Amino acid sequence: MEPTPGITILVSIFERAMGARLEVAERFVLSLPQLFPGALLECDLALQRRTGTLVVLMRFAESRFGADARRRLDFWCGRTGIRATLLAALTPSQREVFLGNIDRCEPREKAIATERLAADSGRFFTEAGAPAGRRRAMGARPVLAMDVGGPGWQGVRWSPSERVLFVPGALAPPEGDELTLALRFPGPGKPVTVQARVLGVRAAEAACAGATAGFALVLSHPPPAVTEGLERQAALLPEVAVRREQRAHPRFAVKAPVLVTPCEPGAGAEDASQPAAAAQAAQDDDAASGADAASAAVSIEWGSSEELAQDYVDNLSQGGAFVRTASPLPVDTRLTLTMKLPSGEELTAPATVAAVTDRGMGVKFELDEEDQARLAAAIAHISARPRRALVVDDDEVVRQMLQDALRQRGFEVLSAGDGATGLSLLSEELLALDLLVTDVRMPNMDGEVFVRTIRRAGGESDLAIVVVTGALESGMEQRLEREGADAVLDKALGPELIAQAADAALERKRVARGR
Repeated sequence: MEPTPGITILVSIFERAMGARLEVAERFVLSLPQLFPGALLECDLALQRRTGTLVVLMRFAESRFGADARRRLDFWCGRTGIRATLLAALTPSQREVFLGNIDRCEPREKAIATERLAADSGRFFTEAGAPAGRRRAMGARPVLAMDVGGPGWQGVRWSPSERVLFVPGALAPPEGDELTLALRFPGPGKPVTVQARVLGVRAAEAACAGATAGFALVLSHPPPAVTEGLERQAALLPEVAVRREQRAHPRFAVKAPVLVTPCEPGAGAEDASQPAAAAQAAQDDDAASGADAASAAVSIEWGSSEELAQDYVDNLSQGGAFVRTASPLPVDTRLTLTMKLPSGEELTAPATVAAVTDRGMGVKFELDEEDQARLAAAIAHISARPRRALVVDDDEVVRQMLQDALRQRGFEVLSAGDGATGLSLLSEELLALDLLVTDVRMPNMDGEVFVRTIRRAGGESDLAIVVVTGALESGMEQRLEREGADAVLDKALGPELIAQAADAALERKRVARGR
């Protein structure tokens, strides 16, 4: 398939397109006519079952695919966790390999015209594994989901008098676009939706200290639950909000494994002992985000990446990162970071050490304009990352009920039937899970051994662990909490209340981490 004159062929790639993630992908496909009215001609859908990789090839009328359309696509792809590239941007050999992979996919739908998108995509996604009874809305307005106070909330500001919400980030929809905003507040309850319009955009190149890159949304008739909730959140951490205001680029916690490769051994070795106070101040003022940038080349080889080193990226911004390591390099050392993010995607970024502390080093990225755009998409993915949970229980009915209850609260849920399988899943999803809900009595490895193994192995200290049992014996709660459980619950509560309590346990852990 060679690019046709007058036609723009854009490739979007979903990783781990299974379960709830598959439904997210389907909603994105169904929203395409609304996102690009009159511009979308047709699309192909292909799924590689072995890796769960979903590919959407979109063909646009070039005369109607302008700068605003590309900006809109980049923003929604980033928020949905999709990688996107133009087919014409690949080399001939890359294109041949990529299209060969697609030809081997099953299921596959080719050349779905816009007017046939609802019917043909429904058949495709059902065959791919999406639930047959799911709700589907053709041409629905895109939904911007945000976890108030959670991941992706860094630097968000609310102006109650103007009903304007400022959302920081390097990616933004075009000014004037309308969207649905779904806000999930801490504690029990479903997300609250409100209509919004993009009032203004501050591009990354216009950002500076005190003027963060991002976009402003004016909310249309927000209900009291939204205005009151946003005002409560704004009052919680005023000092942190002020400090974040001083940065040009918000930082996002990632805890991503990283491989650090010095470019010039010995370079910048004049002084590795930057005073701790100065280093901390440099970190607080976003010393790790001086030069806008970073990169993630589009991968066309669908397979697992090699394991990276034990150091990890604590937080990431458009300009740089803070690397937790016991062996920081001297200030001004040039290096390359290879990072595996929670999405499974790898980023490779040349950088320079900007600050050194007893916890690691802050680095500034040094990348060109194209790589800056790629990092922006990766950061948008991180900021929009849904909360992810693992449910482990040998009772299939209970396991399914807990999964459904957690999904109702916005979690992306994985599951396992025993502790040994759960431990294997945890190792594959290292640092990518937020919550574990596990039974106590299970074959192969019971819940108590499971919790003890996780906590003693290290690396998952931030994971909230909730243990459930059908027989809450005397002393069990205290014993499990000593092993590392954050909460122990009786199954008699029922799946909805267990999900509510597990959600609350996760929120408590997040608050404690932030102190």
